[in-house]
Amino acid sequence: MKKITKTVNRKRSGMIHNDKGMTLIELLAIIVILGIISAIAVTVMTKVIENTKDRAFVANALALKEAATFYIRQEIAEGNNPKERITYKELADRQFIDSFTDPDTGNYLQPSEESYVEIIGTRVAAVCLKGEKRNLCSKNGLDTAIPIDELSTDLISPN
Repeated sequence: MKKITKTVNRKRSGMIHNDKGMTLIELLAIIVILGIISAIAVTVMTKVIENTKDRAFVANALALKEAATFYIRQEIAEGNNPKERITYKELADRQFIDSFTDPDTGNYLQPSEESYVEIIGTRVAAVCLKGEKRNLCSKNGLDTAIPIDELSTDLISPN
């Protein structure tokens, strides 16, 4: 008689005691759900990382532009006319910019003649930055410096 009373009391309170634990189907369902969630998270994180690398590449091009601006100001202060093209190597040699890292590889991008800024009058008009794997030097299929006001991650192309 006591046993029946306990069962009835548990049912009334909404608590049915189950000593079996989780079934294999329930465990498989949880594993599948966790797998789906992790796949979505990996995809989203990969996209975030790629976007960050793109923005860092554009920021490097803007740093090249800023260094060239200081170079131009010094040339003008010394009574010289600025050149029409200033290379990343020249800016680094004259200590207007330090070597910066390529966001794709993490290696320092060695100053070279391939990366440069173009000058019109006394201002920087366009920039061309070549990394190890990609560049900001082509627009509409042409290999040319990109105007400063048009710099964007959309213009990054593979080498």
